Amino acid sequence: MKFNSAILIAKFAALSSAAGLIKRDNQCSCTVEPLARKDCGYIGINESACVSNGCCWDPSNVDGAPWCFYTASGGKTTECKSSESYSCEVDESSRTDCGYYGINESECVSRGCCWAESSTSGIPWCFNSKKNVNPEPNPEPTPDPEPTPDPESKNCPADEKSRVDCGYIGVTKRQCEAAGCCWAESETDGIPWCFNEVGKDIHIEKEGITVRFQKPYGWSTVNLWAWDDEDNNVYGEVWPGKTISDIGDGWYSYTFPSDVSSVNVLFNDGNNQTKDITNVKSSSCFKLVGDNVIKTDDCGLGPSGCSYTITDLKTSESGMTAVLDLEDRICEKYDIDIPKLDFQAKFETNDRLHIHIQPTDIEDYPHNVDVPEDAYPFEIEDGPNDDLQYSYELVDGETFKININRKDGTPVFESMSFIFERQYLEISKNVDSNSAIYGFGEVFGPYKRNSENTSHALWNADNADPVGQNLYGSHPFYIEIIDGKAYGFYLKNSHGMQFSIQDGLMTIQAIGGNFDMYFFMGPSMEDITKQYFQVIGAPALLPYWSLGWHQCRYGYRNIDEVREVVANYKKNNIPLDTMWIDIDYMENNKDFTYDAKNFPVSEMKKFVNELKSNHQYYINMIDPAIAKDDNYAPFSRGMEKDIFIKDKNGELFLGEVWPVNLNTAFPDWHHPNIVEYWTNEIKLFKDLAMTDGNWIDMNEAASFCNGACNSGSEDSKFKMGEFNPRNPPFAINNFGYEAPLKTKTLDMDVQYYGGLIDYDIHNMYGHMESIVSYEALLNIDPIKRPFLLSRSTFPGTGRYAAHWLGDNHSWWKDMYYSITGMLSFQLFGIPMVGSDTCGFQANADEELCARWMALGAFNPFGRNHNGLEWDNARIRSQEPYIWPKTAEASRRALAIRYKILPYMYTYLVRTHTHSEMILYSFAALWPNDATALGIDKQFLVGKGILITPVIEQGKTSVEGYFPEGIWYDWYDHSNVITGPTYKVLNAPIEHIPVHIRGGQIIPTQGPSLTVYENRNKPFELLVALDREKKAHGILYLDDGISYNVDGKFNEIEYNVENGTLTAKGSYNYDEPQNLHEISILGVSSKPSTVTVNDADAQFEFSNNELIIKNLDISMNDDFVVSWN
Repeated sequence: MKFNSAILIAKFAALSSAAGLIKRDNQCSCTVEPLARKDCGYIGINESACVSNGCCWDPSNVDGAPWCFYTASGGKTTECKSSESYSCEVDESSRTDCGYYGINESECVSRGCCWAESSTSGIPWCFNSKKNVNPEPNPEPTPDPEPTPDPESKNCPADEKSRVDCGYIGVTKRQCEAAGCCWAESETDGIPWCFNEVGKDIHIEKEGITVRFQKPYGWSTVNLWAWDDEDNNVYGEVWPGKTISDIGDGWYSYTFPSDVSSVNVLFNDGNNQTKDITNVKSSSCFKLVGDNVIKTDDCGLGPSGCSYTITDLKTSESGMTAVLDLEDRICEKYDIDIPKLDFQAKFETNDRLHIHIQPTDIEDYPHNVDVPEDAYPFEIEDGPNDDLQYSYELVDGETFKININRKDGTPVFESMSFIFERQYLEISKNVDSNSAIYGFGEVFGPYKRNSENTSHALWNADNADPVGQNLYGSHPFYIEIIDGKAYGFYLKNSHGMQFSIQDGLMTIQAIGGNFDMYFFMGPSMEDITKQYFQVIGAPALLPYWSLGWHQCRYGYRNIDEVREVVANYKKNNIPLDTMWIDIDYMENNKDFTYDAKNFPVSEMKKFVNELKSNHQYYINMIDPAIAKDDNYAPFSRGMEKDIFIKDKNGELFLGEVWPVNLNTAFPDWHHPNIVEYWTNEIKLFKDLAMTDGNWIDMNEAASFCNGACNSGSEDSKFKMGEFNPRNPPFAINNFGYEAPLKTKTLDMDVQYYGGLIDYDIHNMYGHMESIVSYEALLNIDPIKRPFLLSRSTFPGTGRYAAHWLGDNHSWWKDMYYSITGMLSFQLFGIPMVGSDTCGFQANADEELCARWMALGAFNPFGRNHNGLEWDNARIRSQEPYIWPKTAEASRRALAIRYKILPYMYTYLVRTHTHSEMILYSFAALWPNDATALGIDKQFLVGKGILITPVIEQGKTSVEGYFPEGIWYDWYDHSNVITGPTYKVLNAPIEHIPVHIRGGQIIPTQGPSLTVYENRNKPFELLVALDREKKAHGILYLDDGISYNVDGKFNEIEYNVENGTLTAKGSYNYDEPQNLHEISILGVSSKPSTVTVNDADAQFEFSNNELIIKNLDISMNDDFVVSWN
């Protein structure tokens, strides 16, 4: 930019008088021995705040030595007096360098130098004032030798028209200046940005792309066939192409002409060939592993421009640290390189490796810091690390890579690329064609990720469940199973990302943040989730009643219509525990209000009391966006507490959501006043009509505007070297078409408390709302467990909220993807999850809704919910009693759900206490079964109940896979299947196939029409023996509602072996219901006697099933049942 003396003087306020003059003498020196320093700051002060306050800044490793301190004279730099003053108003041509290559503004100022940027090549930005001599350079950092000529010797033409091109299209500033050329951008077409000094004729030659391939065993030679993006032949005019150069050690090589900027290649020997390798833009080495071509760096090309060298390596028993140095290499794939990185590896537990990489000068990179601490308000506990199940080594001076092995040397993660730029991070690894990968969502798609063609963004968005696009949540976590053993990977980063698996290469690309990575060694999928939940937080302890059935729709016209729905459920003998109301209840769609005409407060209170008298529950929706209306109290109170997000200029940011004809403000969940504000608003609202939980929607944050509604300005284009949150250099595939990041959300530079901007923390907006809402509910009622349902999620949201899978459609494929979504969220730490049963958008019919209600009966969170309009018409009602066959299918399936509620509640609690799951995939339980790894149209509730739904239209049977073991038909216990095998199952429209896994014990009650009624029925045990005639099960009992259980629970472990069932447990809760009946499946022959606690008992035996009836066994004591 042009020199502006007024700006320069303002920048030097810490070192100058009002006239812009500064003084140098020994007494004003900032060279002070560490232990002689006098503190000039406060705990947590940063460099810029220190310097602007007139203090000296110099980091020190000496304990107790302040980094921000007074000058040698004991005063501030602003107090320096002298008979002679020195001015920073120096002509550009007269500047003498006062710094070193790479010095930043704050460090320049702290050395007592002048700072002013210049657009002229060779002009120093950090320079001496008049008459001042160059001070001694700081000991840290020591500048690397600069290969470019002395800037003073450069004679760059001032007239743009006189420029002589020195580079080529695509040359970067660093490449230009490293070659000794001048650099200055221009807005005039045809004017080179990289150009020669006057009288010189340098031309930077663009290097051609080199491709190398290692000849596989059995190949006779290596031919190359190459073509460009328009299918024009680039090398090898006739198939199979031409043989390329043998350079030894099995490697073959070819370098394309320099004008080839992107190429697609295929290697072959005339008989064998690789798959297409597309979009090769830089020199690369390839080799064949199985059927996949992988990239490698062991072919003699040497480290790429993006490679870091390991320096200053220090190791210990608990980990290692190092500095990663880019040295003289230039990467600049999308943005400016970060030349030095601080690396730390922590051996946190025997099964958890934590690797953290961030810029060495982190204060200069505010958008590459860790995620905010308030996103994880708890300590991550370390554990024993004396028997590490992983190995990771670095060698000083070698090229940095992330190659992690198991203890036995088996590779689990081998990085192929590692790039760290300010607004672009990349890491990639090879993926074996036989491995199975799960996770990295939220995305609508198969459970097992396609190892050949997967690509989608992670960017929380109001996107109504399209296949293969970014949705409401972001979870940069995956599990890979290799040869039956699993490991997990988590990138703790809240920036937008692109995740892809293409041609055997997995790539993760982020638009900011840092590499805060966790590796979990498993070796089972459940082991990994336990290890992962230790980092992100275990799922919340939710109330028992939340496992009951839920009903909602968008479009209930009034409270009488809602009452009628509740009555019709009971009339049709279909269970219902919780009634929900969408935004219909609001006055003009404003939070914390009731529509005086259709949902008057007086009637809402009556309705809530009616539900309570029947032991049912009520939940309604709260959106985060608050209507901008000065007469609307929640908005006025929010303005008073200053808790709304600001735009880049510090003014109130306005979007648009549901409030009628009003803009909306968005709460800042990081603000210190936000919990008080949100607690007060929810409490005032609950005082009108008590809700039993909250449904937080539209919290991505969603808006109907793209950025600010009151802004018509276009966003500036990205320029290398300039941080641009609105247009980053790399475009993630937002909404499936690289939509601008602000699409249907906030501007990326809106400001949160503490200097955060949305670009950095967008993906955790809903997560932070869940944290604040959870705390608010506990503030209001510290006795009861909060229940929250959130649409937007992030790693750790399950510690506070449940999740539903968003605005799906009444389509058959959406029913299938509801299964894969639920299974994925078991891995993400949000096990209480379900879809909008029967679909939210479009119109359901009897068959679809019958099948979906049967499937939905086994969702952890089970709710029928649909929308308002589709194709400009009101969506038809889809409550399960609407159609006769749907009603019958619902009664049958929900009867099973309510009967197994004690079993489901035990798993629900154990997600909190033991980091387990509610639903289990086949891959989680049979990782060595190649068929099981790909099954995602069946699942297990717990580890013992197999669900095989019909998810195709017009089908009255379904083929299911039965893994190893014995499987008993739920409806006919004599019908037994022995796996592994496929089996076609009869499934008329009212029926869903359910099987019990041998070796499992299922505690049951009921069934009834509500959880309350169910809990007041006697218990039964369903024992399914395996091949060894053994079985195991657990039952957990408490009051189902208390937040602080305080040890008041029963936990009973059941075991069967040698014809004896034992129940042993801890008993600190008084369970009033007794055990009434025990059914044992798989008994080989009729026993002569059956005893309960050594007393004879009545029994029946038929078709290998032993039924012991009319029992009266306490659930508060151990017992023994034997048969012979």
